[in-house]
Amino acid sequence: MASASRRLVLVGAASLAAPRLAFAQAGWPSKPVRLVVPYGAGNLADHVARVLAEDLQQRWNQRVVADNQPGAGGAIGVQQIARAAPDGYTLGLVAMAALVITPHMTRAPYDPLRDLTPVAGVTVSSGALTLRSDLGITTLPDFVAAARARPANDPFFYYSAGNGTVPHLNFEILRRGLDFPAQHVPYRTSPAGLADLLAGRVQATMDSFSVVQPAIQTGELRAVVATPRRRMPELPDAPSIAEVAPQVEFAHAWQAVLGPAGLPREITARIAADTKAALAVPAFATRMPAGAGLFDLGPEALAEQMRRDHARFGALVAELGLRSE
Repeated sequence: MASASRRLVLVGAASLAAPRLAFAQAGWPSKPVRLVVPYGAGNLADHVARVLAEDLQQRWNQRVVADNQPGAGGAIGVQQIARAAPDGYTLGLVAMAALVITPHMTRAPYDPLRDLTPVAGVTVSSGALTLRSDLGITTLPDFVAAARARPANDPFFYYSAGNGTVPHLNFEILRRGLDFPAQHVPYRTSPAGLADLLAGRVQATMDSFSVVQPAIQTGELRAVVATPRRRMPELPDAPSIAEVAPQVEFAHAWQAVLGPAGLPREITARIAADTKAALAVPAFATRMPAGAGLFDLGPEALAEQMRRDHARFGALVAELGLRSE
């Protein structure tokens, strides 16, 4: 009888605890929410986070504070998200590289598939194979032919903002898919690489459209092919990769909201629904940088995207033998 009574007490306590937990979640948020941005000010994810924070702040009637925590390719900020209490008061706006590329290149202090809760996709940025206009190359087949024709000691050089960045991997995906030679030149920042592209020290890049757009508009650079599967409105004369080389599948540089592992389903669903509503406001898209589109994914779809990209880019990083410096 004593053990039976004890079981009744435990069941009773559990039944009382469940409503209290549900009530606490229903009252969320009751204080400011921290939105960790694992990058410096001015980064695309930083821009997206601040626009999203403004909208969610109005929906939640609580402050949503974008908190920049840069370093180690995003790993420092992601670690803070992973180690936070799973109560919905610490979230993050994270770019895909820190989740599905960086962990394969270094010993990241988190497991992105185990230590985080996928909540909502937000945006995706597009890139383009961009060349110096004075090369006189206007199509992807012409570029491939020109690259193959160059002597081995004088290849095409292309820049990215570092080993393992999305522009670096996308150029390698293109190079391997179409079988042409080119030499990677990693820079610490995109502006440094762009300066050398404009000066003629390198000849090509797959950088984000927002980086190369001004020089395309002045005619100094030419976009030969865009990374999305559909033609970009900002580049009406540049075909999408699906039009000219459908066998090539580029990486899509998405940004998403995540929380720590164990984030309650009710809070996850609330944040996901409110993020989706924010993306539906026309003004949200108009405030995004050139080449950035909406990436409207719910928790389950985002989790599946992370799993696929984690496996795919893990294999590519291993093939290329990439390690963080």
